Amino acid sequence: MKQDYRHALVFGLERGLLNLPSDADRWAMFNAVPLPHAPSGLISALVCEQPFRPLFQELQKAGYQVEPVLADRLQDGYGAVIVCAGRDRRVNEFNIVRAWNWCKTGGSVIIAGDKTSGISSLRKWAARFGNIADSFSKFHAMVFTVVKRGSEDIELPMLERSADGYEMAEGMFSADGPDTGSSMLANHFSDRISGRVADLGAGWGFLSVELLRRSGRIASLSLFEADWHALEAAKRNLKTATCDLEFHWCDVTSEFRKTPYDWVVMNPPFHTGRAADPELGKRFIAVAASTLPAGGKLLMVANRNLPYEQTLDAMFRGYEILETGNGFKVIEARK
Repeated sequence: MKQDYRHALVFGLERGLLNLPSDADRWAMFNAVPLPHAPSGLISALVCEQPFRPLFQELQKAGYQVEPVLADRLQDGYGAVIVCAGRDRRVNEFNIVRAWNWCKTGGSVIIAGDKTSGISSLRKWAARFGNIADSFSKFHAMVFTVVKRGSEDIELPMLERSADGYEMAEGMFSADGPDTGSSMLANHFSDRISGRVADLGAGWGFLSVELLRRSGRIASLSLFEADWHALEAAKRNLKTATCDLEFHWCDVTSEFRKTPYDWVVMNPPFHTGRAADPELGKRFIAVAASTLPAGGKLLMVANRNLPYEQTLDAMFRGYEILETGNGFKVIEARK
């Protein structure tokens, strides 16, 4: 395992650079991840929040107490709250403010992140809440602490937004509104899409809403999405739907349960973290192929340069590229 902010955080705890929880303290961790060789007592003291299904599953398997969303803070506050910094600065700021509000007076907000996550500028931003303590760099990462003084809550920044009548939030894929690829794909929706339909990697529900707007022949629609918050937004965006709906918080690549669908639509992800990972899209295609019976169809969009044709050729009876443009391609495949 590449050494990163997780190792730096554990290093700080082991070397006494950060205080371990006392027997009476509970700790929380936002954007939680399993910690390598975590100190004794830390895992049992932690309650974790992780809305991304694959990481949620990793935490469960490693023995952590984890929820997709921690809805209620302790009445007396947590002794400390760890914030694992991710890629989105506004989500990081939101989690730091929430961590501050959830800490008891005298407790610590501990922030850890790789230097590529903008942790240095986040440290400057966090200094507005109090003096930075216990700051150190290790493994191309930074860890620092802000000790909570006083008991007043700080107003949370807004993450929610709306565009073109849809609800979404900072941190989700396509958080500014419908993305170009999905919009291209939606232009190929019509009444020919009918029966039982699955939306793999549904996000906040744009494709599903457009399916129901452009086709009146859909009997049921099942949405599969790994981001808890995006799936909750999809539920709100589809609140007026009249067909049968199912919402699955699901890692499509590892826990999808085969069910016969007449159509599958998708704009599959192709990144793991910051790195491009075409294999991820290929796994989505394999799942679609496994769940479509003979005659079933896949309608998808992908970046034009991603090499999916060989996978489609191997798993489907045939496929056709319906449109290319703006760096994307729309593909229809038939089982």
